[in-house]
Amino acid sequence: MRSRSDRLVAVATLGAFVVVAGVLGLVSLYLGAVTQAMSGLQRTTPLPDYSGRPSPQHADGPAATRFLVLVSDDDGRLASAYLAQLSSASDALHLVGLPANLLVADAQGKDSTLAARFGAGPMSAVRAVETLMGLRIDHMVQIDLDGFTAIVDVLGGVGVDNRVETAANGWHFPAGALRLTGASATAYLTSSKHSMTTLERTQAVFVEIVQGLIGGDTLTNPAKVENIGDVLNSCVTVDAGLTAGEIRRLALDMQLSADAVTAAPLPLAGVSTWGGGEVIVPDQNLMRGLANALRAEQPRVWVAKQADPWAPLAQLPPR
Repeated sequence: MRSRSDRLVAVATLGAFVVVAGVLGLVSLYLGAVTQAMSGLQRTTPLPDYSGRPSPQHADGPAATRFLVLVSDDDGRLASAYLAQLSSASDALHLVGLPANLLVADAQGKDSTLAARFGAGPMSAVRAVETLMGLRIDHMVQIDLDGFTAIVDVLGGVGVDNRVETAANGWHFPAGALRLTGASATAYLTSSKHSMTTLERTQAVFVEIVQGLIGGDTLTNPAKVENIGDVLNSCVTVDAGLTAGEIRRLALDMQLSADAVTAAPLPLAGVSTWGGGEVIVPDQNLMRGLANALRAEQPRVWVAKQADPWAPLAQLPPR
């Protein structure tokens, strides 16, 4: 006859098996929903390989993963872009905002803009950002603005802090805290013709979307994951290397919390003119510091040492 302690051990062991089985069941359900939701993503060519391309970052274990996120407007032009770095432990995400009229180099090393490189194809934009920052990009994600704002409705809206009162397309956006729906987010993001204002607003909405996706029950609720997947499948294109298996691996490894998502624009020297239009010139010295911080997976520390990233830009001589 078993003693009371033996029975307690048996009950505890059975309980542990039940808990493990439940966790595995939830994980399987989550991964199945994510895989199914992302199964219809459009894919383009692999990322470009070219002479002088930055090498992969060597590490004893897992390395950080970098994505170039390209947001396009209704006319198919680049609205804004983001270099997104997911830490090697998959527990921190940092977004570097890139204005559409950022001054970059083309494949021949001549001056161009990020918007012009995007117009030549998203992989041309990937190469321009890799060359500019000296960092290798692992994946490309292109999303159109309608899809971007449609996710806002799936999440039930997002809150942003609006610095300057504005009105557009019948909408009024007072300074201070705003609660945006998909429709109002579209008006808010497209109302300004200034690339830095567009970047600031899109970045704020982007951060709120990411925090909304990883917060609450969004990613553990198969119905919500399916709804998000329906939106993404209709408006997102990724590189050929971001396979369903790679997405599944990223989903399994993900340990993000809402407060682990940070963002700041690329360090900028000021505004200039080039080719008859306005361009924004990156600050080469500060940019090197940011690139080193990303390599060391310390972007939050680097950003904390910088001045107001949205301060008015200096006027520079024509290029």
